[in-house]
Amino acid sequence: MHKKDLRSENLELLRLCLRRVRQATKPQMAEYTGLSVVTVNSLLQDLLLNGEAAAAEEAESSGGRRAQTYSFNAEHRLALIIYMHEKTGRDTMFISVDDLLGNTLEISELQPKKINLEYFTEVLRPYFNKYPQISVIVVGLPGVEVKGKLVISDYPGLQDTMFCQSLSAQLQCPVIFENDINVTVAGYIYSLEEKYRQETVVGIYFPQNYLPGAGIFVKGNLYRGRDGIAGEMGHCFRTFKPKHKIKFADKASTVNCEAIRNAVQAILLFVSTWNPHRIVIYSEIIQPAQTEFIRKCCVHEISEEFLPEITIKSEIYEDYKKGIRCLAAEYLNNKK
Repeated sequence: MHKKDLRSENLELLRLCLRRVRQATKPQMAEYTGLSVVTVNSLLQDLLLNGEAAAAEEAESSGGRRAQTYSFNAEHRLALIIYMHEKTGRDTMFISVDDLLGNTLEISELQPKKINLEYFTEVLRPYFNKYPQISVIVVGLPGVEVKGKLVISDYPGLQDTMFCQSLSAQLQCPVIFENDINVTVAGYIYSLEEKYRQETVVGIYFPQNYLPGAGIFVKGNLYRGRDGIAGEMGHCFRTFKPKHKIKFADKASTVNCEAIRNAVQAILLFVSTWNPHRIVIYSEIIQPAQTEFIRKCCVHEISEEFLPEITIKSEIYEDYKKGIRCLAAEYLNNKK
């Protein structure tokens, strides 16, 4: 291996070690990494110089001079995270600043009256004055970006714009974009036991004021399709006619009968096309307690043996937040 490549490899090893243990002396880092103390000392200077590590208090010693400890600087690089979805039927923007360990330094919630590039720029610019360590903007929005253009968007002010490129130019910072339901399903998968993460999982989001969308993961990988529009399923609802009319026996079910019909339609659509192991539905109208009723409705159309595990979640926020923060952490920690 080339000497320069070997140094880079060892530097990454030391970086990962310090990130994992958070604080250590040079001999401890040498023990954890298998590198010599001399090599650790040389590499540590690079981390100290670029701010990835800092000298901490001196550690206890069995005798003689106390050993100097060094800590991982989680705020060396920060991510500015923006994600939007409906909250109680209103467009809501969440903004957070996260460090390299996924800790949130600050979070705020806004309900913008007008959603366009100018609003994003105006709202985000002050964060760069407060946190000069911001090195990436991560955006979660309902929509699809193809060749840099938002070809599908719930917000007319962003439709057909070069959103990421324009925002990056305005704020002089890289911008990463991900569809809202895609990143939400990723967050859901992160919460599963390891043995279930390689399954085919479909997540479906039913906002109150917009068309539904879905995220499709196969063996832990997001399936986008040829142009990235896989999961854009709203148009399917115009043509679907179930063979059996769904009957609502109780008043509570009648209140959200249209939502339940839509959920049944969506489940049948993805069972017949993707045959997933799991389907998770996000809706503020459908209640988790109605899962079994929805399952019985599906059985009128398709054999129960083909139905996946079905989960109903009354809000999207927690999985969405988890998914987009993991995306931000992945970028921050892979950027050298």
